[in-house]
Amino acid sequence: MTARSDLRKEAYHYILQILGDVSVNDNEESRIVCIPLEELRLIKEGIADPSPDLVTLLKSMLCNTLSESVIDSHLVTPFENLNPE
Repeated sequence: MTARSDLRKEAYHYILQILGDVSVNDNEESRIVCIPLEELRLIKEGIADPSPDLVTLLKSMLCNTLSESVIDSHLVTPFENLNPE
């Protein structure tokens, strides 16, 4: 069984990957997006699960790129049936 902290670190790497694939289109309206860096640090260190707010933010940012089910499979589902630490 994978430790919860390892799942959190995998989630962090997934977030980095999907954000690295986001392209900025000059023709689109500018949007200000605030990604909580402290939360990313906690996920990176294996201390915290991705919050529902972060998952929602990523879904809204990536709605034309990835389906919600793909994002959920990396950031929600792995943590659903685990006991909190």
